[in-house]
Amino acid sequence: MTSAPLNLDPPEGSSRVREAADKLERHIRASGLRTGDRYITAEQAAQLIGGSVMTVQRAMKLLASKNILERRPKAGTFIGSAGVAASELPCIHYLLPEQFVTEDKDQERVWPLIHGQIYGMRTILPNLSVQFNFIPNQDLAYTRQIVQQTSPAGVILVLASRPMRAFFDQSGIPTIVEGSAEPDLANLCSVELDQVQTGRILASYLLQKGHRRIATVMRNVWSIGEHHLHDGISEELAAAGLGATALRIRSAPPEAQAIAELARSLLTATDPAPTGFICRTEFQADCLTSVINELNLAGQVDVAVCNPPGPAHSARYPTVLPDTDAIGRGRIFGQMFQQLMQHTPPQPRGVQVTVRLQLPEASLVAAP
Repeated sequence: MTSAPLNLDPPEGSSRVREAADKLERHIRASGLRTGDRYITAEQAAQLIGGSVMTVQRAMKLLASKNILERRPKAGTFIGSAGVAASELPCIHYLLPEQFVTEDKDQERVWPLIHGQIYGMRTILPNLSVQFNFIPNQDLAYTRQIVQQTSPAGVILVLASRPMRAFFDQSGIPTIVEGSAEPDLANLCSVELDQVQTGRILASYLLQKGHRRIATVMRNVWSIGEHHLHDGISEELAAAGLGATALRIRSAPPEAQAIAELARSLLTATDPAPTGFICRTEFQADCLTSVINELNLAGQVDVAVCNPPGPAHSARYPTVLPDTDAIGRGRIFGQMFQQLMQHTPPQPRGVQVTVRLQLPEASLVAAP
């Protein structure tokens, strides 16, 4: 006598299925979807809430029995008549790396820019609320938990890893990357300063100052923006007739000692040492300047910074400034979210903000 195989799938009334259904319902109601709109697949929903596909399929069936979802054979899953959004107050989540609350003093200059962006977004979405979440070590499980508990109406990713961007690309949540997004992540929008233009402008400045050996000092977390930046630098060096040995590329964590050691190794090189530096942040530039002074190289080495530190009058190093201010960029965010919430894909999905060279005022030049 043979026995029937055990069915290990959770029944529709199980606590796991009810919990998954509750999470999906919160996501549906916070997403701004309307009756008849297409919903994400069971596979995407399982990735979103961290459950198995089978559990999610049963949770969707449970929601369909309540008219929150409507499942159409061979067509997909759609929002039912009981699944319309309940809240008129959309909440946008900024997801930032935990380093934004460390000792890196550059972050003191970032917050006024973010506040400007929020003001700009609220000119488009007056009822908008904003929540900040600081993600330790790009932890995707931690991020998934935030999404499950809060069901954001939209997300802005700042310095997010590729796995993080890929997760939100499949999440069904309106998401904008502050910076660059890979072309294959077709559901993401992005707003960034033109990094190729930034690289060309700063490399041109250093070449005009007479430097023929340039080094870049980047953060230890890279995005596609760093690739574009170096493309621009390389193009400018090639146009000046310089070869591959004219550029050194380095990265370091946001720690003064690590950046200082990296700077010493570059400045004491004998092949020969670079005399022009392009740093991602002002904090890195300050660490580098301290080593330049320690080695009595002041006046022989020039340092420029990629990331604008804030208002034009606050720049202490040669840098670039966007032609659109923080409030204007916030309006771009707001317009994108407005279209995403109306299920109209923004065109274009990626906006590049042009930049211009900004030299520091004499009184603000980094002191020895």
